[in-house]
Order: sequence, then structure tokens, then C-alpha cells
Amino acid sequence: MNRKKITTIAACLIMALSLTACGSQTSQPGQEGQSSQPAQNTQTADSSSVTEQNLLDEENKILSENQELWEKVFGAMDKNVTDSDLSKNYGEFLLDAIEKAKDQFTDEEYETLHAGAEKIRDIENQIAQLPQGDSASDTASANSFPQFDGYDLDGNKVDSSLFSGNEFTVVNFWFNGCKPCVAELGELDKLNKKISEQGGEVIGINVETLDGNEQNIETAKQILETKGASYRNIYFDSASDAGKFSLGIMAFPTTYVIDKNGNIVGEPLLGGIDSEENLNKLLDTISKANSDN
Repeated sequence: MNRKKITTIAACLIMALSLTACGSQTSQPGQEGQSSQPAQNTQTADSSSVTEQNLLDEENKILSENQELWEKVFGAMDKNVTDSDLSKNYGEFLLDAIEKAKDQFTDEEYETLHAGAEKIRDIENQIAQLPQGDSASDTASANSFPQFDGYDLDGNKVDSSLFSGNEFTVVNFWFNGCKPCVAELGELDKLNKKISEQGGEVIGINVETLDGNEQNIETAKQILETKGASYRNIYFDSASDAGKFSLGIMAFPTTYVIDKNGNIVGEPLLGGIDSEENLNKLLDTISKANSDN
């Protein structure tokens, strides 16, 4: 799967929680992240020694340094993401978002955000020049979900065989502080009940719970209970291929449909299924998964 970034600020800040960057968790979503290298070093570092993770850490630091301002940008973002948005440099994406929300900021705040987005744009250009093999999200083949061994939020063991046990699986990526994610949990639970009659299942992956983060697991369980969502949520190690894949998700919520052979069906859905348009798109992908079985 190609590394497509349409990151929502919340997603990045969230990842900061975990410790690393918008592409890795230790991603997504505590409240402050620390970068191991100062941003200015990314301009002069030898490309042979710089990895995508180093550069993502720099992006994460930029976002976490002015978290409240970026959250306002995130809140003002248009939820209707286009193919054009997906293909553009992430820094350019942020610059457009800042410009659209310009009236919400003082001149000083605007300049701070604009400078940060320009730095991210430069970092993204560096990432684009890295060898293909260095991409954190290239750990899975173009059409399959990475193998994994993990647990559900109650501590029961799970692994990739769950896909073969279903006719298809709807995998939803979310995090605790993502309002659009939380807003759709009830609808996902309804969907889980509906597709169970077809041999399908909804699985949630909260990127803040990777590595068994106990505090975030408890928070996630409370949120799920509050929203009346009882479908399974799982986690695994962030260093695993599935963990790296999860931390490569840059827009939340994002939902995939996986067939019983572990293959990704169609394109991922960006945005919540509490939108009728998004729900219909997801149902179309589910129908395709069923017809391919």
C-alpha cells in the first residue's frame, strides 16, 4: 500500500502520545510527543543515515509543540477528502487547511502554523526521496493485511486467523481523542450485528492501545461502553508489521474491508459511517468482498 498522508492533526498528536510520530506508536494518539532530533537537522543530515521514522519524528515534534493551535486546524478541516487531497504533499495539505481556517487565528498564531506546515512540507519532500524499502507502511504487501499475534481489550489472544474465520472483516482504525471516530462507534456496532448474519465481523484497532498500553485500553473500553459498542477491539506490538501498518494510517477514522484470505478489498474508507454517503461506500465494498468469495 502506498504511503498516503491526509493526516488529521488529531491523528498526529495522538501518535505523539505513544511516543513517536504520525506513523508510529510508542501514533497515534498521550498528549505530548517528543522528537529525538531537532527539526533543523533534517535539512542537512546525510540521506544515507536518515530514516522515514526519523523524519516522521520531526513532523510529530512540530505538531506537538503547538498542540492547541493544530487541534483548531484539525477541527476546521473539511471531512470530505478527495483523491487530490490524498496525493498531495502532507505539508501542502496542512497549508491549505490553515489558509481555510485563517480567520480563527491571530496573525502570530497564523505565522506559527504556516511556518510549521512549511517545515513539514520540506520533510515530506525528503521522505519522498528515500528508497522505497525505507517506508514504514511498506511492511505489508500491496493487497494484504499484515500477519499479527495480539490480544483483544479483555486480554484474550487473537491472531490473523480471525480473518479466515469470517466471510469478510471490517477493520476500523481509531483513537480515543478522535471525535469523528467516537461518533461512529454506535453505528459500527449496528453494522457488526447486521453483517454477522452474512458471516462478517467488525474489528476495531485503537492505535493508542498498541503494545498493551493499559491506561489507553481502559479509556478505550470506557468509551466503547458509553457508546454501546460491544464488537471486538484488538491490539498488537507496534514494532510488528501489523503495528507499523497501523501507525502508517494517517487519517482517522479509516476503515478497511478484509476478505477471508487476509486480502484488502477495494480502497480504504476515510471518515465515519455515521455519514450516509460513507456508509453506502462501505456497504458497496462489503458486497464486493462477498461476491469475490
